Amino acid sequence: MYIQKIKKTAITFFSFLLLSAMATGTASAAENKKTIDYVALGDSLAAGQKPTELGSVSTKLYGTSYPKFIRDELSGKGMLSSYANFGKSGYQTGHVIYDLNYDNVTIEAIKGAEIITLDIGANDLFSQLQAEEGDVSQWLTPTNIQGLIDQVDLLLLNPGAFYYLTSQVTTIVTKIQSVNSDAKIYLMGYYDAFSFLEGYTDDPELQPKINDLRGKLQVLITACNTALQGVQGVTYVDTTIAMGGKSNPNAMTYLPLDIHPTVQGYRAIAQAFLDAMK
Repeated sequence: MYIQKIKKTAITFFSFLLLSAMATGTASAAENKKTIDYVALGDSLAAGQKPTELGSVSTKLYGTSYPKFIRDELSGKGMLSSYANFGKSGYQTGHVIYDLNYDNVTIEAIKGAEIITLDIGANDLFSQLQAEEGDVSQWLTPTNIQGLIDQVDLLLLNPGAFYYLTSQVTTIVTKIQSVNSDAKIYLMGYYDAFSFLEGYTDDPELQPKINDLRGKLQVLITACNTALQGVQGVTYVDTTIAMGGKSNPNAMTYLPLDIHPTVQGYRAIAQAFLDAMK
């Protein structure tokens, strides 16, 4: 009887230890799974700026950005520990460099990040054109369009602009690595944001010039992406096909009348990043 009690007590104690170990192990596994601190840097695309009617001067509106879709995917898999999005409309490379040097909130977030997404550079190039955001429509007239075409031509003939872009983004990456050498950096390539120019007008004299402009803008975007692909220490994320490319019928769904995507477009960009992260 005494021996049976000892055995029963031993079994009960062993079972308690086993259950405790299993519970602790399960809790630890759950905690260890949430290991990704995600930081997003960039311009209006990271900020999630919504498309507005071409030529509108209304207040910018923001919705679900591609970083939010990435965040939700990581969170849904129980992998997300924290999320911070520092994307701002109008940001150029110089703005991000400044934040990485002087903004303590950004710096602290970078220090703890495992994943960093970055979209930057297009505003550096387009700032050299007089057609500013919200005023594009006034340039798509018989009187003004040739001036815009000439500006794009001059920019394409300036290799220094693209060298500057590569240098600036490299500076951003180097600064990130100096703060956190272990973070994985994903750099977004730009898509054809001007698909809405196809069939823009029924004017038989104006539309051919718009087609000429669109062709030159496509060359400009390709040159921009070539510059970004020259940046070392990052994973380059191509969004051209995801956002329409030349054969995707969703192009007008993603970019109806604006360089900024719809919610569906932001989801497509996020998926391109997620595919690169696999």
